[in-house]
Amino acid sequence: DPDLQCNFENGMCNWEQDVEDDFDWIRIWGPTPTVNTGPLKDHTTGTARGHYLYMESSEPRQFQDKAVLLSPLFNPSGNRNCIFRFHYHMFGKQVYKLSVLQRTVSNAKGWLLWYKFGNQGNRWIRQTLYISSSKPFQILVKGTVGDGFTGDIGLDDISFLGCTLYKGYLPTVSTTTSGTSVPVTLPTNNCTEREFVCRASGHCIQLIQKCDFRPDCSDKSDETACVKELCDFEDKNKCGWYQPALEPMSGNYSSRTTSIFKWELGRGANLYPGQEKHCPLTDHTTSTAEGRYLFSDSSNGEFGHTADIATPVISLTGPKCKIVFWNHMNGSTIGSLEVLSKTGNRTSKLWNQSGNQGPQWNRAEVFLGIHSNFQIIFRAKRGVSYMGDVAVDDIAFEDCSPLLIPGRPCSSEEFTCANKFCIPKDSLCDFVNDCADNSDESPTI
Repeated sequence: DPDLQCNFENGMCNWEQDVEDDFDWIRIWGPTPTVNTGPLKDHTTGTARGHYLYMESSEPRQFQDKAVLLSPLFNPSGNRNCIFRFHYHMFGKQVYKLSVLQRTVSNAKGWLLWYKFGNQGNRWIRQTLYISSSKPFQILVKGTVGDGFTGDIGLDDISFLGCTLYKGYLPTVSTTTSGTSVPVTLPTNNCTEREFVCRASGHCIQLIQKCDFRPDCSDKSDETACVKELCDFEDKNKCGWYQPALEPMSGNYSSRTTSIFKWELGRGANLYPGQEKHCPLTDHTTSTAEGRYLFSDSSNGEFGHTADIATPVISLTGPKCKIVFWNHMNGSTIGSLEVLSKTGNRTSKLWNQSGNQGPQWNRAEVFLGIHSNFQIIFRAKRGVSYMGDVAVDDIAFEDCSPLLIPGRPCSSEEFTCANKFCIPKDSLCDFVNDCADNSDESPTI
């Protein structure tokens, strides 16, 4: 079954990058960019033209950073085993660890099935694992970085035998007040496909109420897989922000190109000598070298390359919604930073800043107002050299929850909108669509 095997010649098949790890696996052909580590050729074709996945261990990767691949979901194995086969390549003095885990809950780390430590020589090695499960499950392949740049790990020719794909979703884990985790399947409900099921109660809410900055479920489960209202990037948490496409799409991607220009978590304490001239020494949240921020590392990529980081789809925002964030753009070859709004296939630019802005954090505010079913994207564009890192910190969505119909007549101090919302009378005729239907800005009033 082609759905159960992948040689990475035409993409990632149905494997996905985990968004909760530190960095991603890269699809490549030919040798990895660092000498004396990683494969010289793939396993499928045995040539430098064949593709495989690899884990890059060079800067800015740190010891024990993790890259995790997620398999599709599989049905319970029943009375027979599901056989998982793959080929790995662990060559280099500072190769650390490759491990395979299994999970039956979508937001759990899983349990260990197999692992291998250290340099295994410059060769592809086949591994076979026998998996049994009484529940639907998923396989995780995790690479862990060693303490140096000669630690690249390769992966190729992954296949499953005697396994069938599962069409549903794995349950999530909810944490009780005592701190223990309990698996949660969807409760009994009468919700339609156009409604969201609250995880604790089975209560149905409209899909437009999911990811709208207002918890409508008693357990707030409608806001869990969404962007957080405030993100300071401490605890390595990206708060739902993710990078839509990191792998090169074109087939003529050269293995010798520099590492991909992308967003990464950084902190002043990890800067190498000279980097402080174009990367923040301290974050904005804590003003210390230990605090974290998000930055696009211009020592990767080439002139004109762009790096995007996006929110999950936001269902609806209110009339006063705005994004406030702090940015750091210091260096002799700073490119630009843009804030974009994307609805379907249409993208519009909301804010733009180019060039050197000085060695300090600068506040920016972007008015959004009422939008529905859209994403916000931060796009960094690389300048002509490595001295152009762009950083952001403390990204906040302020006053973004949509208006609520109060269920009462508006008071004498309020204006009654055409859609029955109540707004303060001093919001009339102020060029802002406070009612969400423009009735407070009508020429008749």
